[in-house]
Amino acid sequence: FKPIYFDYDKDSIRPEYQKYLSKMVNVVQGHSDLRIKIIGHTDADGSLEYNDELSKKRADRIKNFFISEGLREDRIVIEFKGEKDPAATNSTDEGKQLNRRVDFEFI
Repeated sequence: FKPIYFDYDKDSIRPEYQKYLSKMVNVVQGHSDLRIKIIGHTDADGSLEYNDELSKKRADRIKNFFISEGLREDRIVIEFKGEKDPAATNSTDEGKQLNRRVDFEFI
């Protein structure tokens, strides 16, 4: 899976990711033994507590999208890491953008 990215301090899904997310739902629905893990992340701006909550909101937003697309809730697991697992440096705008993401895993 490739991650999807979020705007600064936002948890809304960018329109360009909706088709991709719908395809992910179809993959999981096509395999009865698959579940999907949604892992929310943030950049390092803000407090640890705030970023934990924002990363949870991002993961929840994707979970709710998956459910609205017909994926059963018991096939979805969420995890949120706040700023604790960066994909890139938080010292540049480009790096921060790469850290404002949700990752996915099959489980």
